[in-house]
Amino acid sequence: MKEHVDPISLFKQTNFSNTIWWKVKINISGYQNNKNKNLVTQIFKNRIFRLIHPIFYQNKKDLSRILVQFYEDGYICWIDLQNLTIEKFDPNNSFVENDEKSIQEKIPLILNWIKDQSKVKNQYLWGGTLGPNFDCSGLIQTAFFKHEIYIPRDSYQIKSFCRHLFNFTEKNYSLKKGDILFFGDKTKCDHVGIYKGDGFYYHSSGIEYGRNGIGVDTLQKTSDKISLHYQSKLISAGRIFRSYRWNKTIR
Repeated sequence: MKEHVDPISLFKQTNFSNTIWWKVKINISGYQNNKNKNLVTQIFKNRIFRLIHPIFYQNKKDLSRILVQFYEDGYICWIDLQNLTIEKFDPNNSFVENDEKSIQEKIPLILNWIKDQSKVKNQYLWGGTLGPNFDCSGLIQTAFFKHEIYIPRDSYQIKSFCRHLFNFTEKNYSLKKGDILFFGDKTKCDHVGIYKGDGFYYHSSGIEYGRNGIGVDTLQKTSDKISLHYQSKLISAGRIFRSYRWNKTIR
């Protein structure tokens, strides 16, 4: 059994380099800034990160958090140093290739995974990705992540990453299972769901306008107030056709 090494000691060995990648050996939380407890994401063990602004840490005493960027989606957040367990990692040749055809072949598995999550007691959690509690984009990202397809973390980032299909201002449109639905206003996408077929989609919605967890809503004519609310917020649809690549994806 390897002895636990303090993360700062490991960072010092590489002079706090921002080109060295590290693997997280435990599930951890990601925060909005270096002080408060505002959760923005949760991070699975074995994910990979690098330090942001490494010079800042070299002369800093009593560090409690560090700003990091994750390899699989480029996401930036703060993580706690306390209890953090990491090891140095070489990401070369570690990437799983996914072309559009292979991604489409995995869509039934992704939808079944979400269906299974919906059957487990859950509630909406801002920043939730580990489950059973998810936020909207956390559910979608993790569903693809579980099937080795890496996509961005936040709704608006997923929208930019997808291949655009159409805007919902158009009268005629067609969707395939696994297509991503984007909701919000004219300025920004702030909610996301995934089409399951026959006019229905999965999403994790909040308390005020949603179902406080993973649920199914419809694009069809309905009297359901929650579905109607989200219909009024529909912006566009997109399709996942690639995996995020640290060295190739435009961020």
